[in-house]
Amino acid sequence: MASAAKAVVKICDMPSDMLETALTETEYAFTNLNTEKEVAQAVRNAFVKKYNGVWHCFVGRNFGAYMTHEQGHHVYFYMGQMAVLLFKTG
Repeated sequence: MASAAKAVVKICDMPSDMLETALTETEYAFTNLNTEKEVAQAVRNAFVKKYNGVWHCFVGRNFGAYMTHEQGHHVYFYMGQMAVLLFKTG
């Protein structure tokens, strides 16, 4: 799924170090994994391991979402043509 595209952050409600982790983990996953589902699982698992709690990650070209999230724990960005939505729930 190799994607070396620069990330374009659309919505960010998280500390800059957490955002950096999200972008790094996502770029690594796109480079080394094969499907959108695998990328989403890898990013989610990295955040559960590093930041604990209940995290959710959606990866794809065409999806809509409406959710509630824990304040300070939400990001929505594009990496190339792929959108990534990552957030934590209580």
